[in-house]
Amino acid sequence: MERVLLHVRIGIKLDAGFSRRDDYRRLFGERNVLEYLRELGVEAVEAPVLYETDDDGVLDHARQCSVAGLRVSLHPYSEGTPRNPAFFAPGEDNFCRSLHERFLVLGRKISQLQGSPTVVNIHPAADAGKPRGELVEQSVRFFQWARQWSQRHGDEVQVVAELQIAPVRGEAMRRIGDRYDELLEVVRRGGVEACWDFGHAAMNHRRLGDGLDPPEDLLRRVAHVHCHDIHHEDHQPLLFGNVPWPSFLRQLRSWGFDGTVILEVPVCNFLANGGLDSLVQSVRPLELIQSDVL
Repeated sequence: MERVLLHVRIGIKLDAGFSRRDDYRRLFGERNVLEYLRELGVEAVEAPVLYETDDDGVLDHARQCSVAGLRVSLHPYSEGTPRNPAFFAPGEDNFCRSLHERFLVLGRKISQLQGSPTVVNIHPAADAGKPRGELVEQSVRFFQWARQWSQRHGDEVQVVAELQIAPVRGEAMRRIGDRYDELLEVVRRGGVEACWDFGHAAMNHRRLGDGLDPPEDLLRRVAHVHCHDIHHEDHQPLLFGNVPWPSFLRQLRSWGFDGTVILEVPVCNFLANGGLDSLVQSVRPLELIQSDVL
């Protein structure tokens, strides 16, 4: 029996401090960015966060976005550092734990600002030296800890594990969750939900030969989405037709997905492919997720 489709938000990647950056000014000109996005139909934004990120700047960013009617999620980046889940341990002096607890606290503060849980979308473990089985177990331990942290704080933060991108030929890096079955194991055992990255799915199909469509058990656990196209590289505007995102969205509709679809395209890739028009051409088709036309 088909589940009832609830409201799906269309979102976009938006960096904290965007108003001070030249690339954003080149893309948006003199427009009020937040007002323009709302007029375009965007209802959510996702802010990348790193070790170097200024927490007060992220909170100020969240306040501005919340006032404009935009729901905020966070996307930590830690691959290639001892702060990624490959190196997680539960002790308070562990680099990975301390960094991600900082981001979870930020997420909790943002949830109190916006009056709804904050999605914190985290990559599972990645490392070139550790065996794959160890990295899977590290990912599970990390997400179990993150889930327990969220439960202790009233579930104001919704932790999700993202589908990672498979390595290119010759790349030594192992990224846990670059296959659907492995991601499903991590989210099941970790007690969290999944972020389905459409561009990563298409790249993994090319690199690994795996199927494009996830198993139903994983579809049921998708709570957040990254959407972008591929043109030589991923994270491109939806202009090239190399990622079957309409088919992916139809599958989400059939399971009553009611999360956020983030157009995960950096400003430089909009600028390289037609500027603001490429952003508009990428957002408009996503509105079809709310209709029966898709």
